[in-house]
Amino acid sequence: MKLNSLLTAGILLAVSTPAFAAKDLGFYLGGQVNQTSLEDNIGVLDESAKGLGVYGGYNFNDSFGIEAGVFATDSFVDEVDVRMAAFSLSPVVRHAFTESVTGYLKAGLVLNRIYSDDDEIDDSYQGTGWLFGAGVDVTITESLALRVFYEINETEPENSELDNYYADISLVQYGIGLHYRF
Repeated sequence: MKLNSLLTAGILLAVSTPAFAAKDLGFYLGGQVNQTSLEDNIGVLDESAKGLGVYGGYNFNDSFGIEAGVFATDSFVDEVDVRMAAFSLSPVVRHAFTESVTGYLKAGLVLNRIYSDDDEIDDSYQGTGWLFGAGVDVTITESLALRVFYEINETEPENSELDNYYADISLVQYGIGLHYRF
């Protein structure tokens, strides 16, 4: 609920902020807060957790860029400590609706790691998969922008001890970010 309130406040701030000409070309770096939902296709996992991340990229022109991101989650399961960390890399297609509002779509590669350092479970699963995302960047100042986003990724985790584990892991995340354009 707190993240939903934070998203609402971010959107209201973005709408009430005066328009600044965006400095869209070049490098940018930011941080994000997100709500994640994790499930697998065999029904063992269906959990959610809060997450934090860092993202950055380079905009080659007004319509195209590349972005990388790293994020990690809090524990998905209350009884045991199960977390996820991921790295993503994707091209980004952008469209400026106004001088201060830019929408984007991205699709790319994601490397996920689900792990537990709990006393009862000490296991990890890695997987490579795909990522789709969409969002809106709203210019707050010439170099600072607020981001509202939604992403989904799917991977097939691998574990050396479980050769027959064929569950696809789907992760959905939405949240807000704030980045600086250099």
